[in-house]
Amino acid sequence: MVILNTKTQLISFFLFALTVNVLHLTVLIFLMLTLLALLVYLNNSHFFRLMRRLKWFYLVMLLIFIFNTPGEHVTHWPFSFKPTYEGLHTGVEQVLRIAVMLAALSMVLTQNTRQQLISGLYFLMQPLSYLGLDVKCFAARLWLTLHYVELQQSNQEKKSRLSSNIGDYLSNIFDDETHDDVAFTLDNPKQTWVDYMVIGAISLILIVELVL
Repeated sequence: MVILNTKTQLISFFLFALTVNVLHLTVLIFLMLTLLALLVYLNNSHFFRLMRRLKWFYLVMLLIFIFNTPGEHVTHWPFSFKPTYEGLHTGVEQVLRIAVMLAALSMVLTQNTRQQLISGLYFLMQPLSYLGLDVKCFAARLWLTLHYVELQQSNQEKKSRLSSNIGDYLSNIFDDETHDDVAFTLDNPKQTWVDYMVIGAISLILIVELVL
């Protein structure tokens, strides 16, 4: 199986986000089905957990589009406030765009470690240092933010699993405090011809979609 460079995955994701924004409903449905098959093949449960958490968000957004988009009203609707066909089309399209983006993002997140992702972002953002942006400081703050968010989540999980033994509780607190000294390194793996082909292919698709 071909493994793409982390930088290639991030660049491809950004280009993919621009491409998804101009795709039509039929293409989005086909793309969503393809990504779902790929996620099942990769045994990626992260995306499906995200979808469950966002189900009410999707529902509310869909209802807003259905009942607030002007157009032809749905026939034989029994209530005074009527949905429109255009609203249904636009709502489904927007929901699919978000779902497709989450599927792609989930694949990137699960295929890379936190260190790989931050390293990739760091080296991609390095040219911005010429404009005065402190990229090293940004990478360090991002890493520490993610580290302590993960640490907090792990502490909450431990507390929920702890028994009423106060000694176990205190020992876990002391153990967490000893892990405050953290360090990370930035790796910049070389890109291969496969990476350049993938970036070129997605860029070409984006250009074609924009022209058409």
